Amino acid sequence: MNYSMRRIVAAAAVLGVMTVSTGCYGPFNLTKNVYHWNSNVKGSGEVNSKWMREFVFFGMFIIPVYEFSLLLDTFIFNSIHFWTGDSPIKSSDLQNDGTRVATLGETTIRWTSLKDGATVTYERDGVAERQATIEPNATGYRLIDENGSLLSEAEYGTDGSVRLLDGECRVVNRWSKEQLQSIAQRQ
Repeated sequence: MNYSMRRIVAAAAVLGVMTVSTGCYGPFNLTKNVYHWNSNVKGSGEVNSKWMREFVFFGMFIIPVYEFSLLLDTFIFNSIHFWTGDSPIKSSDLQNDGTRVATLGETTIRWTSLKDGATVTYERDGVAERQATIEPNATGYRLIDENGSLLSEAEYGTDGSVRLLDGECRVVNRWSKEQLQSIAQRQ
């Protein structure tokens, strides 16, 4: 075994021991937040909530959202929690009014589900910086700011495509059904 190969093996061994010795078992807040988000997915008239949550779960498993969040928790966030005693990702909390709260550093995101859509508020240091409402319409979803102005809109085409429009209804981007499938397969 040559010198450089020995160094690589030694570095891998040291890294492995450091990972095990940091006590990576921790709160896994990022993974929990992803799971809680998935548990709030609602169905539509054709697909009930139970099946919609299952479809989203499989999609997030195939795209490796769960795997990626687990790796980040294991190697970064839980280690930070072990050494500092405080996790940089706070657990998503469900408040009495049904609002979900997630905190990342100084930013707090509040997601309140409405009958048709949701309200999202971004706060920094306890001060609301921005609020928007997600509303369904006949062709997709609209993102409306706190003043009632259209920020953006996602329109679903009958051919399986998606168009993203800006606040002035100009097409910002368009993805065909094939492009969306290709993106999903690459993930």
